[in-house]
Amino acid sequence: MTSVTAAGKTAVLDVGCGRHKISDAIGIDRCKFPEVDVVHDLDQYPWPFEDNAFDRVICRHSLAHLYSVEAAMEELYRLTKPAGIVEILTPHFSSDNAFTDITSRCFFGYRSMDYFCVNRPMKYKYGSCRFVLKEVRISFLDAYTFDGQHRRFNPFAILGLEWLINRYPRSYEHFVSSILRANEVYYRLEVLKQC
Repeated sequence: MTSVTAAGKTAVLDVGCGRHKISDAIGIDRCKFPEVDVVHDLDQYPWPFEDNAFDRVICRHSLAHLYSVEAAMEELYRLTKPAGIVEILTPHFSSDNAFTDITSRCFFGYRSMDYFCVNRPMKYKYGSCRFVLKEVRISFLDAYTFDGQHRRFNPFAILGLEWLINRYPRSYEHFVSSILRANEVYYRLEVLKQC
């Protein structure tokens, strides 16, 4: 197991970082690229880190490629410190990008993380991990950079369309998403556990 010690510094894990690792993060991926710090098959658990090793964990377009989202969520929970943040960005199920990559195994909608979050009204919960959903957002463009960079120009936000679909996400996903396709869905989860 790899120990993460960052005296006075936020420990960040970039899961499935590929060639675009977040600066100052530890990158883990199954592919060996120069940016990857730890090469590991993400479908093999546990990942090679100690419990509660990270303050922040980022999954950019990686969760959809794993065989078991439930197992991955349990692992994200294990690795993240109490009150730590897990950020997930994945193609929305209506996105053409959800089907473009043949290694995608799972598709996500506005309520997909409700099954893991104690503050959401889903009747059934998966696994023993407990998160608090802090934010969920559907976006029409690549809106989240995670490293403080500015988002690119988003006419959908300016026109108020993103606000409208995020105000009424179930209506959007049920009636409109097959016509006006979203690109991504972003979740920000806080880990709820005792140390």
